[in-house]
Amino acid sequence: MREAERDLKRFMYANLYHHPRQLAAADAAHGIVSGLFAVYHDDPLTIPEEWRERLPTEDPNRSRHIADFIAGMTDRYAVSRYRDLVGPIDLPEGF
Repeated sequence: MREAERDLKRFMYANLYHHPRQLAAADAAHGIVSGLFAVYHDDPLTIPEEWRERLPTEDPNRSRHIADFIAGMTDRYAVSRYRDLVGPIDLPEGF
């Protein structure tokens, strides 16, 4: 059983966790999230009003609020907002 588990882990790391397409998607997602966070933190007027009304003025609560807003986004919405607020992004196939 232990050997079967090792074989499965080797397969998963080689074909899923460390697959080039997965790594490219993770890099793109990181860029989108960090770009949105920077914009929202620097310019609160870009945050929708219902979230902006409750935006704390001081960190770390301010950053936590922005992170919660981003965490609730769908992938499609996050990509759309990134394009609107930051600019074009080259996404990997299947993103």
